[in-house]
Amino acid sequence: MKSFKVIEIRLEHNNNFIIFDLIDGIIINKETEEDPWLLETSISPDFKDILKDFVGQQVNLLVTITRPSNEPARFTGVFNEMIEIDNALSLIFTGRIIVQSPNYPEEVLEYLIGEGYEDIDLLNEFKAMMESRTELKTSDDN
Repeated sequence: MKSFKVIEIRLEHNNNFIIFDLIDGIIINKETEEDPWLLETSISPDFKDILKDFVGQQVNLLVTITRPSNEPARFTGVFNEMIEIDNALSLIFTGRIIVQSPNYPEEVLEYLIGEGYEDIDLLNEFKAMMESRTELKTSDDN
């Protein structure tokens, strides 16, 4: 097993992100086939009402690991539980890290040009997709 410090965590919701006030966090690669990653974070209790409806649900996260300068990893999995401990909420997720191509920026740009984006719209959409690490959909995807 390998573990890494979590620097930032964002929950995707309605094409936006909820950015948590992170107190501490760890992500562990259990090196198993099914749900190989375990993510546990401690966040501000201010998020309790927002998060209660997500418990038990499939979620998408962006998780920055080890250093703030690292690109966030796209995580998809289940929000297993939320426990109130002292002055914090403990959140537990299990799932997978979505590995994106090292050529992801070029692929995003090609995709957006193919979709007809130009000029400032191209730049804005490119920035948004790079920030969200959106999975690219092709005509082959169902």
